[in-house]
Order: sequence, then structure tokens, then C-alpha cells
Amino acid sequence: MIYIHKENELDDVEARYPADHYVLIDDKVRILDAVKKAWGARVTTVFPRQGHYAADAKETAKYPIPDVTVDRIDQLLEYDLARLLASTKE
Repeated sequence: MIYIHKENELDDVEARYPADHYVLIDDKVRILDAVKKAWGARVTTVFPRQGHYAADAKETAKYPIPDVTVDRIDQLLEYDLARLLASTKE
């Protein structure tokens, strides 16, 4: 699924993929923050510090720290589900 503003399409995501918990990976901290505000502890937010948006330190500093931050997305291979869930903040 591709959304222009995924943070505004959470109802559609829930309808298509019902779950007790979600993991959202995005290089835009603004989106991670918006989804965390909507879903709270039901989502683990993951911020890979790579890509155009992740490099914008000024923009990134405007928002709370995501649940998990990795330098490269491939580092998520080192995580298991229990570790990701344990990283979830309210």
C-alpha cells in the first residue's frame, strides 16, 4: 500500500491488516510521531537514520525520539519481535 499521507490512513491500515500491535519504519520522524500519537503503545516506531529526511537534523529535533533508532535499516535484522515490542514507549 502506498499512501501520500500515511499518518492519515491508519483506519484503512487497521481495516486491511487488523493487529494488536504494529511496527512502523520511516525516515520521517514527523510521521512516526503522528502515528505514535494516534496508536500509542499499539505501535513501535522505528527510525532508520538514512535517507534524505533522516539527514535533516533540524527537522528531526522537533519531535520526540522514536522507540527504536538504527543507523541503517539492515540493523533491524539483529532485532527480534520481543526486542522491538520491549522498546515501545507510551
